[in-house]
Amino acid sequence: MNFKPCKQGLVAVALTTLAALGAHSADAQSVFNTGAPTGSLIGANSIDATDWIAESFTLSAPTTITGVKAFVNSTFDDSDAGQPFTVALYAARGPAGAQLPDLNFFADGQNQLGQFTASYSAGGGWVGQDGLNWTLGAGTYFIAIETDGNGVQGLVLPTGDLGHLPGSVAFYTGGNGYASDPAVSTDAFGLQVSGVAAAVPEPATLAMMLLGLGAIGFLARRRKT
Repeated sequence: MNFKPCKQGLVAVALTTLAALGAHSADAQSVFNTGAPTGSLIGANSIDATDWIAESFTLSAPTTITGVKAFVNSTFDDSDAGQPFTVALYAARGPAGAQLPDLNFFADGQNQLGQFTASYSAGGGWVGQDGLNWTLGAGTYFIAIETDGNGVQGLVLPTGDLGHLPGSVAFYTGGNGYASDPAVSTDAFGLQVSGVAAAVPEPATLAMMLLGLGAIGFLARRRKT
């Protein structure tokens, strides 16, 4: 008996299913978006060599982060245009209010999970980077806005009623590392995070794939015997 046509058909089914799974997970989606802050520059968070701020977001499933943007402005808008600052990624550690990992930023970025350099744009607004490839597991993470004082000089992050939970904003003022605020913070800044979640196949698709792979395995064993 000739099993070749049947085997080829099952292979095609399996490959089609895998392709569908890949296509399902290919488009980046919004992972976290505060929206634009409503506050003015008065009372906004100023960023300098010893004053940094970080804001948390939570992933419910493994996700590849593809883009991060923060809503920034500058008190020296013209002179800061084109000047760099750092956007860094950290993992939260412990319950709300716990310390984030100690920093060694000026040495080698120790304890950072990722970082990139952004440039301030005149007029302010959303600034960041797309095309990232930060693969993260489920959990809570912090995006930090940092500078060593040699780039942008008047960077500020306008605040507003962004609906943040206790412990969602952390501050670095020198010393050992970031400390998160156990209160509901009014210091939250505008943050957008996009990414691609790990594909979770629908039951029917998964059943078809398993059936096709199982049949291929059966035919392969049958051919050996």
